[in-house]
Amino acid sequence: MSHKAKAYILPFGQGLENVCTEETRTFINEHFDAVWNTSNQPYSHEQMAHILEDAEILLSSWGTPKLTPDLLQKASKLRYVGHAAGSVKGCLTKDIFAHDIKVFSGAPRLALSVGEYCLTVLLALLRRIPQCSSAVKQGAWWEIPERNQGHELTGNTIGIVSASSTARAFLQLLAPFKVKVLLYDPYLTEEHAQKLGVQLASIEDVMRCPIISIHAPSLPSTDNLIHKDLIQSISDGAILINSSRGSVLDEDALLKELQTGRFFAALDVFKKEPIIQDSPFTKLDNVLVTPHIAGHSVECFKALMLEIAQDIQRSSHNEPTRYEIYERMWEVLA
Repeated sequence: MSHKAKAYILPFGQGLENVCTEETRTFINEHFDAVWNTSNQPYSHEQMAHILEDAEILLSSWGTPKLTPDLLQKASKLRYVGHAAGSVKGCLTKDIFAHDIKVFSGAPRLALSVGEYCLTVLLALLRRIPQCSSAVKQGAWWEIPERNQGHELTGNTIGIVSASSTARAFLQLLAPFKVKVLLYDPYLTEEHAQKLGVQLASIEDVMRCPIISIHAPSLPSTDNLIHKDLIQSISDGAILINSSRGSVLDEDALLKELQTGRFFAALDVFKKEPIIQDSPFTKLDNVLVTPHIAGHSVECFKALMLEIAQDIQRSSHNEPTRYEIYERMWEVLA
């Protein structure tokens, strides 16, 4: 940019503090003509309409106003929208691409944290850490039943559902363990599978693996993708991880199978959140339950707005970008 582009930063208060450090503020102020939201409340629809009369860049995050089609009609100068959060589908529509506006999402950065979460819970369940810890607290020591004896990840076989950004981050972290990976994704070509170091497989074969990790986005085509029959096919002693969306599997069927104690699970997402206080999932010692925090880490959140702003700066200089979203990706985005 030959001049400083007018950039409106939509988050405010704690929402801004969560994703924006002093380093980020310095970068944005140095490279853009920045206008910060000091009102301590979300901009109204009318305020957004006024902002879009001269905005060239919008930086958004969780809880910021949606960029609706009628607002886009007023955005004659807008060239970049950077979302310092996950999915962009909650803050804009596909219409944005018809206006020659470039879109950036922090989802790939969040994917790194999700990958670390998956590796963390996988190792914990493989070595039966929660079960052994509970046993020691109840007075046991070496009296560990065979069911709770640990297993190694190295050389194991993992089935992955969907080659999303979170799955790819997980795959990178799995590399040192020399695992065999079977992956189901109807959109992934054999060539790309080879580049990822995975073997394409049917969803039936994936669900029979000793370790299964679900990374499918929430789309009409993935609703109840992991149905009752697939859940019943999970092997005894297997580990199931769901860090994607609760809607992709049959929760009732999953609960019924987990109540038998046949296999283990780490569940970070549910169809209805937050789950009810006395959810039966929380009563099972073969299940790790977390409150949709797979992508939540202090370091990740603090990096979001800076990395998005830097990517917009790279784009303005016609340099390769890391977080840009293209129209062709829309239908399979989470």
